[in-house]
Order: sequence, then structure tokens, then C-alpha cells
Amino acid sequence: MNKICILLFFISIKIFSDTFHNVNGFFGEKAPGLSGAYTAVSDDPAGAYYNPAGLAFTYDNSISLSASNITKIHKGYLNALGPGQGYQRDSQNYIPNFFGVVKEYKTYRVAFSILNTLNETFTRNDQIVNPVYFPRFASARINNTESYNQVQTGVSIAKSITDKFSVGATLYYTYDTTNITNANLIQFTNLQFQSGVVTDRRDTRGFLPILGIMYMPTTKISLGLSIRRQFVTSGNRLFNLFTTSSFSNSNRILLQEGTDEANGGRLGSTPIIYSPLNNRIPETTDVRAGFAVFPSKRLMASFDTIYTSGFNRKQNQYEMRFGGGARNYLLLQDSEVQELKLYSTTNFAFGTEYYLTDNFALRLGGFTNNANTRNVPWHESATLAYLRENRPLETISKNADGQIDYKLGSLRTPVRNEYVNLIGGSFGFAWATSKTSFGVTIVKEYGRGSSQIIETSPIQTMVYDSTALYVIVSSKSN
Repeated sequence: MNKICILLFFISIKIFSDTFHNVNGFFGEKAPGLSGAYTAVSDDPAGAYYNPAGLAFTYDNSISLSASNITKIHKGYLNALGPGQGYQRDSQNYIPNFFGVVKEYKTYRVAFSILNTLNETFTRNDQIVNPVYFPRFASARINNTESYNQVQTGVSIAKSITDKFSVGATLYYTYDTTNITNANLIQFTNLQFQSGVVTDRRDTRGFLPILGIMYMPTTKISLGLSIRRQFVTSGNRLFNLFTTSSFSNSNRILLQEGTDEANGGRLGSTPIIYSPLNNRIPETTDVRAGFAVFPSKRLMASFDTIYTSGFNRKQNQYEMRFGGGARNYLLLQDSEVQELKLYSTTNFAFGTEYYLTDNFALRLGGFTNNANTRNVPWHESATLAYLRENRPLETISKNADGQIDYKLGSLRTPVRNEYVNLIGGSFGFAWATSKTSFGVTIVKEYGRGSSQIIETSPIQTMVYDSTALYVIVSSKSN
């Protein structure tokens, strides 16, 4: 078994957080309590995100809204290291996740909003002793910190074409960052050791335009549609890796430093050049269609369908080693950037709001959050794990000047390695007057699926559990 590859599992070099799902949090005053079923409502500052056309139907000349949330996420990888020996990752954060203002300007509604669409921090300090699936390991010490953040800020404009039909647009500037630091030490049963340190930083910038329309055929029915697409304009990536061991061979030290422009290192005394690193995020298209009904002044119900496209990007993937003569080596791989490979998803959300009194409202909702990865059957994962262990390559050419090999894409280390479809629900209340409102909402998500976090082992069961508490305050003026 290649010891460096096993070590890299413990070093965990993924550069994205929960991009395994396309629904990552809710924003605004009503939307969290309605489980995000807000496309056909969107009549407060959060409409800038869900459907900017809804801003045209805001009732007040000025609305200011702030929302914060506390989120706790648990990911459990059952039996990953042996029977009864699991692995888990937990994150808990408090963040201000939305701020928005809507103002009336002549026949238009103009809005400004800031969203913190992603903010997760995972910190782990573990000692794993005698993992059953790795009998040569006596212990593994892991010190790991991961931080993921995405902020979107921008302006919106909406206009009523008639008293029943409106259009709107939002343009967000997106700033997405990842920071990872990991230090590990593996002790083997023969008293040898191997250790590694990795740091990884990525920041990506881009724009997210959103276009929306809303139609109200009657006072009791509303229809909404919005479309958005992420565009990346620039990015940077800096990666450093150093591993060493007490084994007496010329390849006991691996050093790598890479960016989005150049990537190289040294294995023992052999120089290596790798393909440049990815500095982007997926550029998906998202379409939301919804309708809402208002049976009475006190009751409202809304429904949304959310389609998110898949995404794929190509770039050269290679590894070159220079040892002179027959030691020269070129490894070619498929051109797919695994970190950016997403499959399309269709999700559904529903929510209802009921005013028990003129000022006190209850909100309840449910939603799906399906994985944007591929469901890999167990037998396929076991076969690929065996092949990765033995590392078969197709030799294209071999002579006195060197060797050229090709590795199938399926044998690369999987980084899109989780498949868990989630079901979620929300419950909240709000106290509202003509000038201010205050609300609290709890959102719960749960799912059970599979993950392959060790490339040379078959998939194992994974459990995802998330709880979020939203606190919302808004003020209004006529």
C-alpha cells in the first residue's frame, strides 16, 4: 500500500465545503420559515436573491432587514477505519448571513443586499489508535482546520409593468475563499513513522446575475420565475505540501508547492512538475419556478421547484518526473477537473404562513436537498479501490529516453466523494407591527448515504445532520 497516498487521506486536501448540495442556507425574513419556497412571494429585501421581480410588490417605501444564524453541521463516516471505528467532522458557526435594504425611487424599487451564503469552519484534533482496516498503523494524530466562506453583495432593481406583472434584476459580486491547514503524524507497528503538513488557500471572484418575473392573475394567486448563473472572472490558489518518513529509501521526502499558474516539487532527489491547480468554482445555472396562494388575509402557502444544472470543466492533467535517461517519466490523465464536476439536481420546497393574531405569525415548511454527485454502487467502489491500490497504468511508450503512461480517470483519487440526499424542515414564528418585525426560525436537515473518503477502501455509510437557528429583525417606513 502506498503510504503517502494513505497519509493524504488524513491530510484532507479538498478545497470546497458542502458543494455536494446546491441548497446552502436560506436568507431573509420569511424565506427560512418557508423552507426557501419564496420565488412567488419575494416581497421583502430577500427577494433580491430569490426573485428580484417580487421587490416591485413591497408595500412600504423603505424596508431594512438583518438576519443572523447559528449553524451546527455533523458529518459521520461510519466504519471508515474499521468495524465500529468511524470518523466525523463537525462545524459550528454564528454568522450575520443577510442584510438588505429596499427603497422606492419613482416607479422603481431599488435594493442593496449582502449575503453570506457559505461560512463553515471545521477544527479537529484526533488520535486514532489501531485502525482495523490499516493493520500496519499503530496510531494516527490529526490536527486539522478548514475554513470556507462565500460572500455575495450587489444591487437590484424592479418595476411593475402592470398591476399584475413585474420584472426585476439583481447583480451580485461573488467572493469565495477556502483555507486549509493540516498537520499529521502516523506511527507504524514496526516503530517507523510518517508525517505531513499541508496548507491550501483559494480565493475566487465572479458575478452572479439574477433575472426574475412575477405575475399575479388574481389577488389570491402569484406565479414567479427566476434564473441565475455564476460567472467566474478571476481566482488564485496557493498549495504547499511536505511529507517525510523514517523509512530508509530515496523517496521518503515529498515536497510540493503549487499555484493556478505553476505546480511542482521534489520526490527524494527527483524533480516533479504537476499540472496547474484549479482556482475556480462551478459555474452553474439555477432556475426557480414557484407559485403562492393566499386563501385569506391570515393564510399563505407557497411552493417552489429548483433546478440546478450540472457543470464540467477540462484542463490538462499531467505529472512529469526528471531523472535522466530511462528515469524520465510522464504520466497523462483525463482532462476533467474533478473538483468542479457537478451533476444536475431538481429540488422542491413548500411553506405556509398563518397569522394567529394580527401581529403573531407561525411559519412551517419542508424541502429536499439532493446531492449533486454520482451515486457509486458498492461493488464499483470496491473494484476501483482495488485498482487504485495496485495502480495499473497503460504504457504508451517506453525506451531509453523515458516512459509515458496514461491513468484512467476513474483511478484518480476521488474528491467528489459524498452522495447523501437530504430532507429538511423549518419552523418559525414572527412578531410584526406596522414599523418593525422580529422572527426566529429553526431549520433541520438530515440524510443518510455513502462516501468514499479513502481511495483504497470501498464506500462506507455516511450520515449528515444539520441544525440552523435564524434570528431576523426588520424595520419599515411608509
